[in-house]
Amino acid sequence: MAAPGVHIARLSAAAAALVLVLVACTRTPTPVADATHPASAPAGNGFTVTLGLSEAASRIVAVEHATITVTAEWFGYPTVAAQQRRLPGTEQPWLSLHRDSRETGGAGEVHFRSPVFAAADLALIEGRRPQLRIEVHDGTGGSGAALLDCGAFQGELAVAERDGVGIDCRLAAE
Repeated sequence: MAAPGVHIARLSAAAAALVLVLVACTRTPTPVADATHPASAPAGNGFTVTLGLSEAASRIVAVEHATITVTAEWFGYPTVAAQQRRLPGTEQPWLSLHRDSRETGGAGEVHFRSPVFAAADLALIEGRRPQLRIEVHDGTGGSGAALLDCGAFQGELAVAERDGVGIDCRLAAE
């Protein structure tokens, strides 16, 4: 019969091996979104902006080889508490969270991925719900020589991710 110390050492080694096997096989849990704050869930895959051009605008954009820029700005309305504490950025009517632009040469779909927002940033905005503003312009976006007159979108990010965004453009002279 083996000495008691050897038997304990073998049991300890077997237990350690078992723990290592269990740890290796254990699945890492996926973070669960806070049900009371649905906006704290990880951002969706993003959204699609469907850009429509009038027939005349489409012809001119093609002839001029114009570039159309679609700009997305993620923002939120600061909470009263954040404004009362005078946190940086809350002196404005909205708190910018992220901005991104895409260029295209005509009508079609433009895809954006939504960023993942830090919990601290979401805590500064009303309802922890990010908003989204989409603007479309041609060239550099200067109002002086604008070729196109385009609509815009402003609303909840969740709506844009769920339904997409449609924006129509026509010639400024139409």
